[in-house]
Amino acid sequence: RWFVVPSLAGVLVTLIALMVTALSIARERELGTFDQLLVSPSTPIEIIIAKTIPAFLVGTALAAVMMGAGIFIFGIPFTGSFGLLLLCLMLFILSLVGFGLMISSVCSTQQQAILGTFTVVVPAILMSGFATPVENMPRFLQWLAQGIPLKHFLIILQGSFLKALPPAEIFANAWPM
Repeated sequence: RWFVVPSLAGVLVTLIALMVTALSIARERELGTFDQLLVSPSTPIEIIIAKTIPAFLVGTALAAVMMGAGIFIFGIPFTGSFGLLLLCLMLFILSLVGFGLMISSVCSTQQQAILGTFTVVVPAILMSGFATPVENMPRFLQWLAQGIPLKHFLIILQGSFLKALPPAEIFANAWPM
């Protein structure tokens, strides 16, 4: 439970942040309101920020609940820096929002967005080190896993909970996100 419960926070945040972001734009496109957004006085950056905020808030709240449950319900010791973990969580969610926006840019319906999200999430979880160590995978998959934000966030999350990961190692895993 010391390994799985903290890691579940990262896995659930991945799924929720990708789903919220991908579905938000796909829904707008499906209902025909995305074109209205584009001709509104809002700039494209403002639209992207507006689509980012819900995923950011939901992902942060979910991670806080999961980490709180790990500490207070399951009794998992938290030995690292909470501030650094929160900073890395924000960076992690922003990287997921980027993937979600990419998925939604390809999809025209919500069903396609859901399928696109699962097409990204399942391999990301399998290659993140959640179920099996990345070091035991073939070299090509190890190289491919370096591009998965969840892999780096799980190292930070597990290290913050169980080994008081030093800031240098946290930043070494945060920059790829």
